[in-house]
Amino acid sequence: MLAAAPAMIRIALLALTAAVPAPATTPSAPLAIVAAVKGRVEVVSPQGGSPSRVSLGRTLAREDRLTVAPGGRVTIFFNDGNVIELGEKSSMTIGGRAATRSHTAANGALSPEIYSTVAKFVTVGSRQTGLVALASLRGGPTSTPFLIEPRLTELLDRQPRFRWLPVFGAVRYRVSVSSEQGELWHRELADTLLAYPSDVVALSPDTDYVWEVRALSEQSELRREESSVHVYAEANAVSVREALQSIRESAGGSDNDASCFMAGSYLFGQGLYLDSARQFESLSRLTPDSPAPHEALGNVYRAIGLMDLAASEYQRALALTRQP
Repeated sequence: MLAAAPAMIRIALLALTAAVPAPATTPSAPLAIVAAVKGRVEVVSPQGGSPSRVSLGRTLAREDRLTVAPGGRVTIFFNDGNVIELGEKSSMTIGGRAATRSHTAANGALSPEIYSTVAKFVTVGSRQTGLVALASLRGGPTSTPFLIEPRLTELLDRQPRFRWLPVFGAVRYRVSVSSEQGELWHRELADTLLAYPSDVVALSPDTDYVWEVRALSEQSELRREESSVHVYAEANAVSVREALQSIRESAGGSDNDASCFMAGSYLFGQGLYLDSARQFESLSRLTPDSPAPHEALGNVYRAIGLMDLAASEYQRALALTRQP
């Protein structure tokens, strides 16, 4: 589940580039991306210098040389769509030949278009400029959004759940869903989570909707907020699901860090922010010591205007970069 936002948060975000060494290539066209890493993996650039520690999401240039320490593992996603996994005590030169045995994580390659989408997410995120003193993010009881999901997103699921934050003093909430034809249905409940009602028709493909929540006390309305969503056209939804299946097969399953990282990045590029966030949440559980999933979640929340949640995730990422 998406984490609950604090009532108020004010932080100055320092550079998170320490979490991931600066890309060796231009942000627009990395040759390869680190899709998963376990243990100690180091890279030396063709310009020489001391080896640097590889982190999830690191972009790699031609002639960068990777070395995997005992007990380590790294999965690399190349711009031709191939996914390569290097095991412990192995090494590889990007764009060259593996010095020790490696193996492709699946038969065949992913579509290069998927790589392009993932690469764009990686290179135009916070690593491009660093999160240097990003403006103080603050919210209050009247300014902080309280609708959480789905929010300003494309949808694959035609029967999504609806979730929002509690409003002080509210005893019930009126939830309504509308289209161009007007209100389609509504429900009133005391909870802040509503599963899609089983007695109403599912949302239609390729259609815009607005869902609204009114927070009500016994005497009056306390707050009201709405958010728009768009349901993917069926053909587009099929293409996305096929791409996700290719990612799972190439990364060796649906419940590993490489799969979650690539799927989350790809979904973000498709505007499927809710689905993207869920992938990065899974990734944070699989790699609890990595700052990258929290940085990625921060980017998702920022894209949909949940700045308190974004600040919280960036703060977690920053704290993890400071760990020895």
